[in-house]
Amino acid sequence: MGTKTQPQQAKENERRIRANDKEFNLQYKYHNNYIKTSKYSVFTFLPFNLLEQFQRLANFYFLCLLVLQLIPAISSLTPVTTAIPLIGVLTLTAVKDAYDDIQRHLSDSQVNNRKSKTLRNGKLVDAKWSEVQVGDVIRLDNNQFVAADILLLTTSEPNGLCFIETAELDGETNLKAKQCLTETIELGDHHDALWNFNGEILCERPNNLLNKFDGTLIWRNQRFALDNEKILLRGCVLRNTQWCYGVVVFAGVDTKLMQNSGKTQFKSTGVDRLLNFIIIGIVLFLVAICALFAVGCAIWEGLIGQHFQVYLPWEHIIPKDYIPSGATVIGLLVFFSYAIVLNTVVPISLYVSVEVIRFIQSFLINWDEEMYYARTNTYAKARTTTLNEELGQIQYIFSDKTGTLTQNIMTFNKCSINGRTYGDVIDLRTGEPIEVTEQQTIFHNSPRNHEEVPTGTATSTKQPPLILVHKAEVHAKKSSVMVTAEGETQLASSPSSDRAEMEHSAPLPAPQDPQRNRGRKQVRYSAPSRSQEEEPGGTIPGRLPTPRGSSPSGYDSQRSSSRSSGGGLGVCFKRSGPGLMQRQLSSTNSSDKALQCVDFSANPHHESDFRWYDRTLLDAVRSNEEHSHVFFRLLALCHTVMAETVEGKLEYQAQSPDEAALVAAARNFGFVFRSRTPNSITIEVMGRKEEYELLNILDFNNVRKRMSVILRRGNTVVLYCKGADNVIYDRLHGGQEDLKARTQDHLNKFAGEGLRTLVLAERRLTEQYYKIWRTRQQEAALAMDSREERLNEIYEEIESDMQLVGVTAIEDKLQDGVPKAIANLQSAGIKIWVLTGDKQETAINIGYSCQLLTDELADVFIVDGNSVEEVEKQLRQFKESIKIYNRFRPGGTEALYNSDSNMDPLSVTMTQTSVFMHESSSPPTPPPPPAISVVTFRWDDKNKDKKGGPDSAECNDLFGDEKRSLDDGAASIVIDETTGFALVVNGHSLVHCLSPELEIKFLDIASQCKAVICCRVTPLQKALVVELIKRAKNAVTLAIGDGANDVSMIKAAHIGVGISGQEGLQAVLSSDYAIAQFRYLERLLLVHGRWSYYRMCKFLRYFFYKNFAFTLCHCWYSLFCGFSAQTVFDPMFISVYNLFYTSLPVLSLGIFEQDVSDKNSLEYPRLYTPGLRSELFNIREFIYSVLHGAFTSLVLFLIPYGVYKDGVSQNGYILSDHMTLGAVVATILIVDNTAQISLYTSYWTIVNHITIWGSLVWYFVLDYFYNYVIGGPYVGSLTQAIKDLTFWMTMLITVMVLVAPVLAYKYYLLDVHPSLSDKIRQKSLKKIHSRASSDVRRTPSSRRGRRSVRSGYAFAHQEGFGRLITSGKIMHKMPQDFAFPLGLGTKKTQALHNNLASADQTKASNSSGHHMGNNNNTNQRHNQNQNHSSMADISAEGRAADAGGSGANDDISPRAPCQDLDTINL
Repeated sequence: MGTKTQPQQAKENERRIRANDKEFNLQYKYHNNYIKTSKYSVFTFLPFNLLEQFQRLANFYFLCLLVLQLIPAISSLTPVTTAIPLIGVLTLTAVKDAYDDIQRHLSDSQVNNRKSKTLRNGKLVDAKWSEVQVGDVIRLDNNQFVAADILLLTTSEPNGLCFIETAELDGETNLKAKQCLTETIELGDHHDALWNFNGEILCERPNNLLNKFDGTLIWRNQRFALDNEKILLRGCVLRNTQWCYGVVVFAGVDTKLMQNSGKTQFKSTGVDRLLNFIIIGIVLFLVAICALFAVGCAIWEGLIGQHFQVYLPWEHIIPKDYIPSGATVIGLLVFFSYAIVLNTVVPISLYVSVEVIRFIQSFLINWDEEMYYARTNTYAKARTTTLNEELGQIQYIFSDKTGTLTQNIMTFNKCSINGRTYGDVIDLRTGEPIEVTEQQTIFHNSPRNHEEVPTGTATSTKQPPLILVHKAEVHAKKSSVMVTAEGETQLASSPSSDRAEMEHSAPLPAPQDPQRNRGRKQVRYSAPSRSQEEEPGGTIPGRLPTPRGSSPSGYDSQRSSSRSSGGGLGVCFKRSGPGLMQRQLSSTNSSDKALQCVDFSANPHHESDFRWYDRTLLDAVRSNEEHSHVFFRLLALCHTVMAETVEGKLEYQAQSPDEAALVAAARNFGFVFRSRTPNSITIEVMGRKEEYELLNILDFNNVRKRMSVILRRGNTVVLYCKGADNVIYDRLHGGQEDLKARTQDHLNKFAGEGLRTLVLAERRLTEQYYKIWRTRQQEAALAMDSREERLNEIYEEIESDMQLVGVTAIEDKLQDGVPKAIANLQSAGIKIWVLTGDKQETAINIGYSCQLLTDELADVFIVDGNSVEEVEKQLRQFKESIKIYNRFRPGGTEALYNSDSNMDPLSVTMTQTSVFMHESSSPPTPPPPPAISVVTFRWDDKNKDKKGGPDSAECNDLFGDEKRSLDDGAASIVIDETTGFALVVNGHSLVHCLSPELEIKFLDIASQCKAVICCRVTPLQKALVVELIKRAKNAVTLAIGDGANDVSMIKAAHIGVGISGQEGLQAVLSSDYAIAQFRYLERLLLVHGRWSYYRMCKFLRYFFYKNFAFTLCHCWYSLFCGFSAQTVFDPMFISVYNLFYTSLPVLSLGIFEQDVSDKNSLEYPRLYTPGLRSELFNIREFIYSVLHGAFTSLVLFLIPYGVYKDGVSQNGYILSDHMTLGAVVATILIVDNTAQISLYTSYWTIVNHITIWGSLVWYFVLDYFYNYVIGGPYVGSLTQAIKDLTFWMTMLITVMVLVAPVLAYKYYLLDVHPSLSDKIRQKSLKKIHSRASSDVRRTPSSRRGRRSVRSGYAFAHQEGFGRLITSGKIMHKMPQDFAFPLGLGTKKTQALHNNLASADQTKASNSSGHHMGNNNNTNQRHNQNQNHSSMADISAEGRAADAGGSGANDDISPRAPCQDLDTINL
């Protein structure tokens, strides 16, 4: 008994695992590694699927109806009329569900059948992931996914280190270091030793905490503590490590990845939920009508019907002795009879049609070529067929960052060196920056791309060579700095005015007239609220003029991402002398400009995929320009990158993609990082090897926001530092004001372009000062009290009085079209939240880069409190800030619009407040219009009556009244939609924000912010945020992501979209829709989502109309048949009315209908707003359809009844018989349906024509076939009726009475209250394509060039790698194996290093924020003009040991000091 209860007790309290002991682990019944996302199996499909389908109210209703029809006494219709449609609907839905589940089975099989090397019986075998068990020892190779949560045992690295990428878990692409126990390192890759490993692991139960693991390893009668640093989680990827072994701790659903995945929820659309509510109402209405008719029938039978029993005998079950009781029984039976007769109010065909429409709409999404991504050969895929119309009602989008908005690629984009920017290329004719895209194209290069063409020289007719270049697109800019042919920099005003002047200038090859350039006075910056007059001479006040003949660096140029302009010139450069560039203009015949990238092939270590287009920087490096050499030497030395040679090729292993990009840039420009040891760094500068002694690494952390290295070469000691701009600027020495001002301007420009910036600085130290500092650092490292504070002060002291070197600008490359997609989605009224596991600075930087955040925002609130009280205080302060802003903000939209009553407030162009676009056909430039300051949107009293509450009010304020948009001739108003607030929340603060006491305050502030970014969030927190918005705001949500860390968020949202990217398939497998790029989300929502919602709503309105028009005819007829449940139509007509006569036209409407084209849907995002407010189908629209159908049925019955009652034909035949009336009413009903749907259709296709007119013909064909071939009871009725003129006149009058009100109302709305889509169609008909005055979306290109006063700092590096380097743990060989290069190490320096080893390993954090005193009195700066020396000036003679430390020559050691390897316990 004791042996049985022990496992149970262990399972409740802890998890006990024994390595390589399958029988021991089986007794605890741990889950295996099998993953299942499917819902059915072959045996459970039929019962479970039927149970799920009958949970739908409509299906259950029709099942009950079928049971009633099986009772002959109460059924006037055959059960076949209900059985066949019901079986059809169940079968169709079952097939669809089976197809979806088969796809899930295939996806599960793909994951479960992945191979993993598992140790079995001492041998390594390939096992499927699904076969991996808890306690198995598995091997992982480099770049391989981790199959399960494993305890790391041993790695290929000598110190038990391995590196993993956790993008699938937390979205971070920077590498993380893990280290196994030192006791298990000895196992190595010896299979016998690993198989004999029988350690027992006691650990926590499965949970979703990614950053926490508590456990104990019992091995060889010893206990070893286990923490998260020794665990590799499923979903991680092994990087930069040849192999590693681990024992499985959690498998399958117990892994932390799956614990964070959340549960699969049943998803239904808002239309489905509304339909369920409407069906309940219809059923209640049906019950009321049936009850009314039952009472009427009982009264009629009791008063009148009893006297006609000879002709209308009562059923034998009805008591005939007592008339009231007999009449009551008849009334009760009639109640059920009418329930059967009137059941077509909610026909089963409605659900058949809805499923068919959704199914076909899903294929339209799958077949859309505009969402095809050629690079990965991936189409968009609708993985569900039940949520299409929900895509047209999205109110909140929750997006991941890494891999969803970005490409996980860092590129060295621009830089600033000694106050001059590099990286911009300017078109000399137009002054427009040339933005280079990644798309490669074949460009027939003109001969003048290769040789200089003098002015007036005719173009050669020689066939140009065919070369492969990167396509460069020239984009229109509001204002920019251009470099004239004379080499001077000047600001161009608007491109249009420049082009107008160009048209009147000299021929193409001729340079611009400098006199005209100097005469241009109106020059405007794109910086906020700044304009300047250009000084004579064409230079910019406060700027250094570019030397004549130098190449256009374009340090004030701007980068944009707008659409390319046609025609124009490319720019090519040619060296014509030392340091000089001759610029040439090359005409192209295409609309795109082509530009060759700089050729780095002269550098044997260059990277073929590195792209740089500004030739001047490479020329400066090759001409030994001092500042550029210092810049790249710093990049090549100040980092923690590791270098290794793989197959003869130098490769870098970087802890963060930022560092990889910077070191790669230095490598391509000739400063190649070659190798490192714990105490040295070797680089190659322009082919010459340079070796430096690494004295210290002052590592990066989130508080310091900088990292430094201290190096010695010869007798010179230099500190190199890189970090955030505000941190570095505070630590620069005086006398650099001009350089700092120019560099700050470049920082603002880079930040405005969304680039990630780092400021570089250096400081030269004397040997004496460094020795004193090193001694004090040792004392601080050994201090028992306030060690970190004292170390921080020491670091502050040496990282001061630095010389500014320059700025790097790295682009965290966004996916193509992300800014435009976000701008359009926001213009459509959709709120976008970014939920990422990345760092705060990185998340904010990407927010600016993708224009989710802009510099026009009034404020960006950052919530980073560590306690509930701190978070509550911050939220309260932010709330007050919003109140103050709303109280004192400018007059808002009313004040703006009242200035000119003729101005249409919605015919506006969203531009930035400080950039003025003005196009003029005449050369003189009129004065710019005044800047409009701030227009914000709020929830106030006047909006309270609007349906939907604050969310709807926000949409209303954002888009206003659609009726007033797109007015012809309306003046354009410059209005900015981006003013407002943004909210940034850290993960640890989000825990408190989601608590019950603060969630209301959090939502209150978040709902008033234009954008919300949550960083450092766990996958489960992502799902909680989505659930909060769903619950509290009752909003339709969409979650989009590409990794396993996004699965829980995708499952929690109403719509889940997976990016089929590089992070695996977990997100796609859990998603409802899969797309290849984020930009396709714009088309998925604004085109397919809007169309699906529009079509479904129009389908439902017409469907209910035609069915009420058909069904209620029985109600009017009951007044004339004694409420006997007699049908006015032929029973066969009732059965096939929705199946054959009217199904195809309404299906065509639901599949192909569209109000505007896909192009207009994207151009006018406000077309999406009706879906946000559920305007196209709601209770009001349903009631309107019911009333319209009731009116139609009344006219349909009464006019023919009045004509044919007591009617006689010209031949003397009596017309007043039941069958003739039924045939006439049925025919007029079909004709009216045809006329109504013809008026209802806006977009005609050949399918619409065939189905609409074909159904009318089909009615007559089927009626003839049924009555004459099969022999129906109504044979001859319609044939005789159509022979008489009475029928045609009756049909004409009836149809005219029914159609006339519809036409009148339709044209009234079109003329008096046209919708936005109506106006767009009118403009399309008039072929007016004036988008500039009617487009209400903000222009992405107008944002990219803005200067920003914010910091562009973002660095994905993590603390700890500097200590790994200096300790030697990260090296592939032990530190004692390293020979010190060139004999730089002396006995004294060895002793110094050995004595201070532990101090080197102490973590430095908590930056003090103020300058420490400068004790380096010998390090005075005498040159204030930045003529500082660099490490390149250090002579070879400086390698000798300094005199103060001289000793016997035989004491010089050729090896580096062996530092303590156990200082760091990772």
